[in-house]
Amino acid sequence: MSTDLDQDWGPPMERSARSRRWPKLLALLLTVLLIGAVAFPLWLSGQVTRMDVDNLATSGGPMHILVLGSDSRDDLTPEERRELSTGSEGGNLSDTIFVMSIDGGDVAMLAFPRDLWVSRCDGSIGRLNAASNIGGPSCMVQTVRDLSGIEINHVMEMTFGGFRDLVDAVGGVELCLDEAISDRDAGIDLPAGCQRLDGADSLGYVRVRKIDNDLMRIERQQQFVRALAREVASPSTLFNPLRLTSLARDSGEAVRVDQNMGPMSLARLGLAVRGLGGGSSISNTVPGDPRTTSGGAQILDVRTSEAEGLFAAHRNGTIFDQIQPRDGEVAEAVSPPDVQVTVLNGAGVAGLAGSVAEDLEGRGFDVTDIGNADRQETTVIRHGPGDEAAARLVADATPGAGTLEETAGTTGIVVVLGLDTGDA
Repeated sequence: MSTDLDQDWGPPMERSARSRRWPKLLALLLTVLLIGAVAFPLWLSGQVTRMDVDNLATSGGPMHILVLGSDSRDDLTPEERRELSTGSEGGNLSDTIFVMSIDGGDVAMLAFPRDLWVSRCDGSIGRLNAASNIGGPSCMVQTVRDLSGIEINHVMEMTFGGFRDLVDAVGGVELCLDEAISDRDAGIDLPAGCQRLDGADSLGYVRVRKIDNDLMRIERQQQFVRALAREVASPSTLFNPLRLTSLARDSGEAVRVDQNMGPMSLARLGLAVRGLGGGSSISNTVPGDPRTTSGGAQILDVRTSEAEGLFAAHRNGTIFDQIQPRDGEVAEAVSPPDVQVTVLNGAGVAGLAGSVAEDLEGRGFDVTDIGNADRQETTVIRHGPGDEAAARLVADATPGAGTLEETAGTTGIVVVLGLDTGDA
């Protein structure tokens, strides 16, 4: 009598031969992954632009990276300034300031509003964002450390042009907007709904300020950082050598880091990016109370009693204890047999949905239906609220899948195949 096991794996002699090959294949796979894990950070370390930064800590434990978004226009041509609606103002003020604390794959982001009224590195009192103009990133490190007590290990800085190039290197970022956003000064006119933003529109999205206030702007920036991390950590990037190499090259040109950030720190940062993209993160903003100075300027005074709790949690690492699964996800593991999948062909490639469905079934997923969809460029994994973990499991098993889209009313996981899957 033939059993399912015999049907799947063949006669005993064939099974024996395969069982001997399997450890060799596993060893080869682990060797390749190990070489990649070591060699890629080494190579990337040689690509990034370096800058001299003083006042950095070398202590162990969680790694604290000060991330700065400079409003310098020095790397933009006059044509690019018009295209990106940046104007010609600037200098070296920090438009975005946050500390990224990293412990393994867990990430805690603490944003510092640029209008915080603080004592800066030279003893002057004024807005936090001007610290970079006073003494570059070294002054900002000292100012943030003196304010928060957080020992900064590394610094990353990005300009307007670098931000645009980095987003374009990953093929844009998928965002879903509840309402349309239009701001002539930021150069954007975005409709409501889900859409993929290129580098120029992304820059406008994180810069727009007139529709609300600086604190809401910080929330948009944190949302965007997580969305960008999902793109960077997606299979369509990590398992695409050309895109990964292009991303590393463009990142090296777009980002400046301190002289002490070596391969090990970059590897820890890479693990943190996966944590950001996968939801293993928490975001906070230093609380402040608005007031108007005698000269009429709008500023924020640090709400010391509340801020100290956040500062201490980052210093001692207890901030990571607050990380919870997002959107009500349960922490227990999701396995393929628990996931119902619908596969739709939006690539226009005959038989593609059936082929992908067969592969997903072979991996244990419960494929309930296949069909066609409107033609689209990129593959999207749609899921309902609370099903992000299952959607990521399907995305990891689907060639070219890198974009997750939460859609109310979606039952199970819906894979809409794009042209990128047809080319994979």
